[in-house]
Amino acid sequence: MARKQNGSKREANYKQKESKSVTNVNVNDNVNVNVNDNDNKAGESCVDGLQEVVEFYNNNIGLITPYGLEVLEDYTKEFGEDIVIYAMQISVEANKRTIRYIKAILNNWHKAGIKTLIEAKQENKKDKNNSAEEEFLNEYR
Repeated sequence: MARKQNGSKREANYKQKESKSVTNVNVNDNVNVNVNDNDNKAGESCVDGLQEVVEFYNNNIGLITPYGLEVLEDYTKEFGEDIVIYAMQISVEANKRTIRYIKAILNNWHKAGIKTLIEAKQENKKDKNNSAEEEFLNEYR
């Protein structure tokens, strides 16, 4: 009986070696193509300068909302980052840190046909002078 056990052990070892010598070949022909057509505004932040606009907003006004992001993205497309950031600077200086106030500034510039930062600064200077004159006149009325 000992011989049978040895024989069966030899067979088991042989079968084990035989199974190890078999090479498995796996061929994967997976082709993955990922296309993202999301309307995710944060993902579309490739608008030139939008990242800087958002950072300025978050650092000086407050955490930007999805609506605020959409508004600033549209204005950045129209005016460029420098003018939008300048409008936000004006809102901070006036201590009126709202998207509504920023929109009002940018809409006024749009109506006035302002296209450059220099024109925006000139317009803001005119507005400041007019405000100062009104305050002066109101004091002496």
